Order: sequence, then structure tokens, then C-alpha cells
Amino acid sequence: MTPTVMSLLIHLQAGAAAGLCAGLLVWVPLIITVWVTWFFVDKFVRTVEHLVRAALTPLRFLAEKYEALAFLNYINYPFVIGLLIALLLFLGTGILTRLYVGRRIIALGEKIVKVIPVINRVYGAVQQIRDVFVGRQGAVFQQVCLVEYPRPGMVAVAFVTSSEHGLVQDTVGKDLVAVFVPTTPNPTSGYLVYLPPDEVEILDISVEEAMKLIISGGAYIPSQKEGEPGPDPQDESERQE
Repeated sequence: MTPTVMSLLIHLQAGAAAGLCAGLLVWVPLIITVWVTWFFVDKFVRTVEHLVRAALTPLRFLAEKYEALAFLNYINYPFVIGLLIALLLFLGTGILTRLYVGRRIIALGEKIVKVIPVINRVYGAVQQIRDVFVGRQGAVFQQVCLVEYPRPGMVAVAFVTSSEHGLVQDTVGKDLVAVFVPTTPNPTSGYLVYLPPDEVEILDISVEEAMKLIISGGAYIPSQKEGEPGPDPQDESERQE
């Protein structure tokens, strides 16, 4: 196989990998968002439906016991009532949070939840995760970086998740940066490590570009210009020899 054909195949492979990664980066967050939203909404709506149906049972009892209340038997439960109640509850809560009295009521509810054993820990953890996403506009991965991992001499692409001072830094007594080292080709799993700032080399590329690099297993080159063929591995090996 000639060097020209080899270079063309490598370029096509890198282009296909980059296209696949770009497509995954578009669809995976959307699918996960829709699935998580539907899961919680479905659970909440079903709970509301059960409560409404349970509330109709005493009405049926009263209709059978008293003839004057017989019209209660004609009250039917529309299937969409649970969804409508859920939407009204979400809307009402949102309006309350924008009012002073509403904020006071919500703060009181949070204080009550925080004194309930077990539930307060779960609620606190979820609240902290929410605050992280809201405070950073959803950008958990702040910067792309290079770190020596898993041993000196080996370099891994990673993401800076936090440079704030917290419990870990207080315990160790050092200024450390939280770094997430993803795995290839599945960047949703990985390792959380804390490193001194001087051991973290920031890369001037976007998180999306770094994700393409990780998912493609290195086939995608972020610094490579579009339409320009990548380096020929055969030529590189000949230079080394």
C-alpha cells in the first residue's frame, strides 16, 4: 500500500471518528436529559394520580350513603388531571420563588426537611449538585488539561472540575485542583484525582474537542485543520528509524 493511499485511509478514519463523536455529543446529552426528565415527571404524575383517585373514594362512599349526593357518582377522573396538577404545582412553585413571601415559605420547608434523618442527607446532596450546575451554567468541566497519569512519564487528557478550596484541601493542607481523568472510549467513567496546580497543564481547546479526542481513542486531532490530512504513521516511524 502506497504512502498516499495510507494517508488517505488515515484521514478518512479520523474524519469518520470525528463525525461519529460529534453526533454522539449532540444526541447523548439530549437523550439523557429527556430520559431523566421523563422519569421524574412520570413518577410525580403517577403519584398525583394515585392521590386524586384515593380522594375520589370517599366521594363514592358518600354518594352511596346519601341520595342527595348521588351526583358524586358521575364525577369521573380524567387521565390528564395528574399532569395538569403537576404542571400547575411546578408553575406555582416557580412564581413563589420570585416573591419574598414565597422564598420565606420555601426556606422554611427546606429547614424542616433538613432536620429529618436520612432524608436530610439525600436532600443536601441533591441540593449541592443542583447548585454546582446552576452556578456554573452546567459547565462541570471547566478546562481541558494534561496530567501525568497513571504514572510519571505517561500523559492523560483530563478535565479540571474545581479549583475551589474545600474539605480535601483543608485536610491535606495543600492547594489542590480537582481533576477528572476520563476513560476511553467511554468518558462518562473515570477517576477523580487532586493534584497541585503546577502538575496540571492547561490545554487551549474546548471541552467538546477534548471529548472527540477521548472517544476516538486519539484518532481525532483537535489542532488539525479541517480538510488537512493528518501525519502519516509510516513516515513518522521512518523518521524515528
